Amino acid sequence: MCVISGGAPIPPWPRPSPVWPCPSSPRSSETCPFRRRRTMAKVTLLGYVPTEAVPEPEKHGAATFLVEGISRTCSHQIVRHRLASFSQESQRYVDLQKGGWEPVIPPPIAAQPEAQAVLARAWEDLQTAYRRLREMGIRKEDARFLLPNAAETRLVMTLHYPGLRHFFWLRLDKAAQWEVRDVAHQMLRLIYPLAPDVFQDIWDVYGDGA
Repeated sequence: MCVISGGAPIPPWPRPSPVWPCPSSPRSSETCPFRRRRTMAKVTLLGYVPTEAVPEPEKHGAATFLVEGISRTCSHQIVRHRLASFSQESQRYVDLQKGGWEPVIPPPIAAQPEAQAVLARAWEDLQTAYRRLREMGIRKEDARFLLPNAAETRLVMTLHYPGLRHFFWLRLDKAAQWEVRDVAHQMLRLIYPLAPDVFQDIWDVYGDGA
């Protein structure tokens, strides 16, 4: 038995990701150079196996998450968890220009207008180069070689509870990279109320966002 959150089907690729406002910097009169300012991911629980539906849910339970607005840096870390199943947005088939992607901005860069300007110039040059290659007839699968780790992506991931517990213990640790740690925190906040007995020990350590 699988419960689908809200009963809504997963939308086809590509779909516009959530938009964060880009206010003027408190340190500068200039506005943020990006149309969308990404420093946080968005995680949605698509489905899960209720603990009462299976014997030993700590072994047989599973959950499926949609993770949006993350960088390729973050997704490379997530897909290393080989116990999970993944479907990730393809840079081979989705055109950079049509996808409307923006770079994911690390908080230290977002906090400094000068650093934002450096990233903005690099991203603009990259978009120009990508567009020129496409106009020259270069296929998307080859033009994507220009794309940096900052390019946003999204993925669907399914993990059985043992693999999800392993993911949490690794990616919630303070030594984990800030972006994947944020994703793990959001996932834990979504799944813990539905399977508290399975994740209680992890919640006791990280449930407050520690």
